[in-house]
Amino acid sequence: MSDVPVMVITGTSRGIGRGMAAHFAAEEYRVEGCSRGPSTLQMERYRHTQVDVGDERQVREWTAAIKNLYRRIDVLVCNAGIPPAATSLALTAAGHFDQVMRVNLAGTFYVCREVAKLMMLQRAGRIVTISSITADLHEEGTSIYSASKSAVTEMTKVLAKELAPMGITCNVVAPSLITTAAVEGLGEAIAARFLSKQTVQRVITLDEICNVISFFLSPASSCITGQVIHMGLAN
Repeated sequence: MSDVPVMVITGTSRGIGRGMAAHFAAEEYRVEGCSRGPSTLQMERYRHTQVDVGDERQVREWTAAIKNLYRRIDVLVCNAGIPPAATSLALTAAGHFDQVMRVNLAGTFYVCREVAKLMMLQRAGRIVTISSITADLHEEGTSIYSASKSAVTEMTKVLAKELAPMGITCNVVAPSLITTAAVEGLGEAIAARFLSKQTVQRVITLDEICNVISFFLSPASSCITGQVIHMGLAN
């Protein structure tokens, strides 16, 4: 077990998080995943824990358990998030704003902070946060979601500078439209409008997202930090 690199991924019960967990568990990683609900993913190198990343105490307990089990964390992928609701700012309830910021921004902060503590002791590690090209499209109805993802991007860039002296890289993947239940929930008209604003006007695949993450994790990418890869969008 000690020779297998440990990867932590948040938001792995469904969507791209589940897909990423299955992809990397099938490769060389032992994957520790979490979400607020249970997971149906059953793999030898995957373990799931029910965690609300917006709850600081739960995040601390979860990451402490991983540290105690493996004594290290090699990779963190912060994926957990609430998708866009396509609701105009004037019609957005304060409760929705609080929920999105709690999960998308505070959840990323809590997990990055706790994992970074161990990586600093290791003087090694890779952190990848998941943003979205939505933050660059300025699409109507996505103000709260886009604000949360823009904040995640900026936080990751600052963290990259703070952790670089310890040999830790921090980068951002900003996917374009991908077919998930959350995206399908937006409706065909809104999805088509999103696609029309992309440079590459098609949905992207899970394999393409994992390819970008793998690029950041490669030993040859040790000097790549504080970068944002926009998928499907010339930016």
